[in-house]
Amino acid sequence: MLERLQSILGRWWTYLQERFPPLKNGLLIACFSFSAVSYSALLRGPIEGRTPLQTFGAACIAFLITFLFFLQLRIADEFKDYADDFRYRSYRPVPRGLVSLKELGIVGISGAFIQLGLTLALSPFLAPLLLLVWGYLGLMTREFFIPTWLKAHPIAYMLSHMVTMPLIAFSATAVIGSRQAFRLR
Repeated sequence: MLERLQSILGRWWTYLQERFPPLKNGLLIACFSFSAVSYSALLRGPIEGRTPLQTFGAACIAFLITFLFFLQLRIADEFKDYADDFRYRSYRPVPRGLVSLKELGIVGISGAFIQLGLTLALSPFLAPLLLLVWGYLGLMTREFFIPTWLKAHPIAYMLSHMVTMPLIAFSATAVIGSRQAFRLR
């Protein structure tokens, strides 16, 4: 049993190191999230009852939600690019069988439940924003249902995929605007 657990953890650690290094991505996403929350708090000005600790708590929640968004982007790319990776990049973790698309799907959906739980704990009013980001991620995964056209127009491809960044940033800044974000104890 212990050997099996070590094998699973080892496979996932290898996958993460190759495709989504947690420390490197985590540091960058922490800077992104904390600056989004801090800037939003600065723009909103002093709010009666808001303490620095509450702002920090909101930033931590924004970090977790944002980290999972970026992990979901990586997972969505694994699904989207599977056929090409299998054919042309068999050295990557999924084509070589290190982790399966099913396992990645479970991780992505589990992350979505965590995001939803954190979002609802802050404020149900933030849920539509979460759904918007997920919806856009879904469209990106399907390449907006025009994959051939997008591949023939790389600038349009890049621009269509960059829209996700402001959506994720807006999601992170909205966390501090939640009334419950100021009631964290």
